[in-house]
Amino acid sequence: MDEAVVGRLAPGLALALPRGPHRGRVGEVRASSMGSSLELHDFRAYQPGDDLRQLDWNAVARTDELILRVRQDEVSPRVEVMVDGSRSMALSSRKAACAKEVALLTCEVAARQGLSPTLLTTAVRAERMQGAGCRAVLRALEFDARDDLATALGRLPPPRPCGLRVVVSDFLFEADLPALVSRLSRGAAGCFLVQVLDEEDLSPSGGEGARLVDSESGAALEELLTEDVLAAYARRFEEHQRLLRGAALRARGLLVMAPATESLAALVAGPLHPLFVAGGGA
Repeated sequence: MDEAVVGRLAPGLALALPRGPHRGRVGEVRASSMGSSLELHDFRAYQPGDDLRQLDWNAVARTDELILRVRQDEVSPRVEVMVDGSRSMALSSRKAACAKEVALLTCEVAARQGLSPTLLTTAVRAERMQGAGCRAVLRALEFDARDDLATALGRLPPPRPCGLRVVVSDFLFEADLPALVSRLSRGAAGCFLVQVLDEEDLSPSGGEGARLVDSESGAALEELLTEDVLAAYARRFEEHQRLLRGAALRARGLLVMAPATESLAALVAGPLHPLFVAGGGA
């Protein structure tokens, strides 16, 4: 994990927050609750105990009733970053590093926006960390889980409500994709699925004696990587991607692919642009 490049990129970026209202601690983003910001939300009749300073005297003059201006509260929504800790995420050292860098950059940018980042990992030793401790957890993260993300979610507590959830995985496993994505997006105002893929994930290389191996279990499949097998893999991969994109859209999320062969700076400027926007402000 190249922490130096994360440090160079983070100051110029901001997370693309969903437009809907959030819940969270006091901040600068619209909330789902009423408060005292400058943004007008609604009008209602005065009730005993209301702040008299919020009376709309023009409405009082027109209706001869006490009408209150209701303003939108402002919060700093929580950002949750979930990292798939399965062994397939370490298919290569670059794939593992890329997953960590994307997760760290998300946490660092969120913290700079005052958005209270929380990191969750699904390795054998599952971790949940908030704030500055996220960096240390990512440094020590071992991609050693023998179960995939869909199975690992069964041993984790239910996701908590948050403003934005970013899930970093390769998503290359058999699962009920609509049910999986629905669970991953549950309780989040916005959800990004960041799919980190190695060159061998995108286009497996064959060759004499090459065989398929399950990354999680280590089991070798008794099938040589002939041209026909590779072509079948390509067809199944395209169908898997189509189903995953559809599941993300139905859950009002977004799937973005991050090829591990590209540098973090290139990913931010390219495929990860929907998640990271330039400017370093909310």
